[in-house]
Amino acid sequence: MLLRLEVQNLAVIRQAALELGPGLNVLTGETGAGKSLLVDALALLLGAKAEGLLGPFGDSLLVTAFFAGGEERVLSRRVGARSTPRVDGEVVSLKELQEEAERWLSLHAQHAALALLSPKRQRELLDALLPPSLLEGYREAYAHHQALLQEKRALEEALRSRSEREDLLRFQLREILEARPRPGEDQELAEEAEKLRHLEALRERAGKAYTALAEGGTLDLLQGAIRELRAGGRFDRTLFALAEDLESALEGARAVARELEDYLEGLEGDPERLAALEARLALLERLKRKYGPSLEEVLAHAARAEEELAALQGGEERLEELERALRAAREALLERGEALSQARSRAAEALERGMEAELSALGFPQARFLVDLNPLPEPSPQGLEEVAFRFSANAHLPPAPLAAASGGELSRIALALALRTGAEAPTVVFDEMDTGVGGETAWQVAERLARLAETRQVLVVTHLPQIAARAHRHLRVRKEGQEVRVEVLEGEERVRELARLLSGQYTEAALAHARLLLGQAASSSGVQG
Repeated sequence: MLLRLEVQNLAVIRQAALELGPGLNVLTGETGAGKSLLVDALALLLGAKAEGLLGPFGDSLLVTAFFAGGEERVLSRRVGARSTPRVDGEVVSLKELQEEAERWLSLHAQHAALALLSPKRQRELLDALLPPSLLEGYREAYAHHQALLQEKRALEEALRSRSEREDLLRFQLREILEARPRPGEDQELAEEAEKLRHLEALRERAGKAYTALAEGGTLDLLQGAIRELRAGGRFDRTLFALAEDLESALEGARAVARELEDYLEGLEGDPERLAALEARLALLERLKRKYGPSLEEVLAHAARAEEELAALQGGEERLEELERALRAAREALLERGEALSQARSRAAEALERGMEAELSALGFPQARFLVDLNPLPEPSPQGLEEVAFRFSANAHLPPAPLAAASGGELSRIALALALRTGAEAPTVVFDEMDTGVGGETAWQVAERLARLAETRQVLVVTHLPQIAARAHRHLRVRKEGQEVRVEVLEGEERVRELARLLSGQYTEAALAHARLLLGQAASSSGVQG
């Protein structure tokens, strides 16, 4: 439910905060105090345009709503010089904010962007009366049919250009297989080519090292040092141990000298080998540029090409299989779609009867409410038909689409639908509910709002004392200079506000009537005054 609404610089409101409770919340106040502006603030969260709502107290307006119910969400929208929608502080698109707000909030007001007018919402309201398994079964069948259809279209496209595709794949496969690349081969060849390119430098460095060891007296000097250490070892075993260590070093040096001699003997230039290596490396680099950044990727591309060739060669057989599967899937889809259509037809008849009874009690004794099921040329993700509601308040006028209804009519239609279908968001907001309402109808509207508030949080902007008396939380909007204040009314303050709604005065008769209203409301619903 909506815990708190904060607005800044919204039209005439510099700053205001609204705290709501569970059940029925009622907003009253003098005309022009800003009651409907608070509804406008909620409409902004649902994606409404902000035209004419930016106030004179800054370069942007800000709306922030705090919701709770199993989880907590903070939704906000800044409009103006800086326009930023946010969910839990994270910047989102306006569409994402709208979708999140719709999970928490339904808004029924003439000036708001009403979801109730959309075919999607009307279908959802009707479908709320159906067993969920019907919709789930149809959607599964539709998804299966679509998957087969997409595979068939992709295969047909591939078959249409199969000859060219097969030629391309065979060329690529032949190019890779004829080259016979090995993983890591390019690195090995690059190292060998690097050696051949720098042969003279290698010969010079290795030759100097060999000369220093074998011909420069290094080995002889080591041998002389060993003899001296062994002679001294007769008097101190420490020198003998050092002689043994140096003997090991001498053997290592002799081994290095022998390896350098062999290395120099084998260090021969081979221009043809270098040319072959560079040609091979160029080939491998070309393959990597075309098919992958590494030879492993080149070989993987070859494997994929083989698989695709095999699939293309069996394409006709697979196409026949798909066509058989599609026929069966379409039959199943239409069968489930027909079952869904029949259930919708029965639900539509029941909803029409229930809505006409409900609307009669809400002040439309001659109301006609129709649910049209308009067949679609092809199955859609939601069924075989579109759903459209039509309404007429006059028995002599044909029912028209809901878009033709007034704000007051739409609010009462929305209330009746909420009661009949149970398909509303956790928080439901009504504005202009009391347009053209009085007498017994006012009591009926109040009773139904209270009934809806048993399962939803309901917020109503009203001038009707009958509705205000049924509130679990009565809030008054008051304008003080440039400030708008929202205060919770209790006790005698609430009695005085009801008296004002009843007669515009605080006479003893009006106050007594207000107390009577509160008593009647308390006895019928347990609401305390």
